[in-house]
Amino acid sequence: MVETQSHQPAMRWERIGDIPRFPFENFDQLKAAVAISSFNIGVDSLAAAKWSGQFNTEFKKAIIAALSLLLVAAAVASVVVAVLTREYWLFAAAPIQALVFYLSHPSSPIHKWVTIGGAVSVAVFLVLLLNGLPIAAALVAYVGLTFAAVRAAGYITNSTFRKALLSDENLFLAGYADGACTLRNNQTKVVYEA
Repeated sequence: MVETQSHQPAMRWERIGDIPRFPFENFDQLKAAVAISSFNIGVDSLAAAKWSGQFNTEFKKAIIAALSLLLVAAAVASVVVAVLTREYWLFAAAPIQALVFYLSHPSSPIHKWVTIGGAVSVAVFLVLLLNGLPIAAALVAYVGLTFAAVRAAGYITNSTFRKALLSDENLFLAGYADGACTLRNNQTKVVYEA
């Protein structure tokens, strides 16, 4: 796996042009194609998260940590409020969060449906709240909150890793060799991977 920016594991290729059946002869061609959106760099979310934990800016790391703490605080709050108000349906909030957390990950096989569900949760929350069902509305709010937090953290890690891959040919080569990234032709839909 891509360990550090300065110390790379032994790579199969010295430069982009060495990769068999790769559509570009050099790194500048790759960057230019991505810049005009004819190609796209796909990243493995786990590799992006690992890279982000090591190399992302302190500000972005703090945002990701705050999103994680927000979800933990919300889960604890649901248990405390359930006990204090005797609204025991709120105990369902933590399992709801766990399920949505798992399904909201960008690499989830049903991520498109979860995106629709996350967007619809805002409308459902408002309908339930306006119809006098605050506990049901709160449970739906946990769906929306978890969805938004997971997607925001994923966006930060994936986009930062993608930018790093496009700024350093050696990092791209190591990531490509390790399966941490792929290249997709947006016109033909062909995906290039090691």
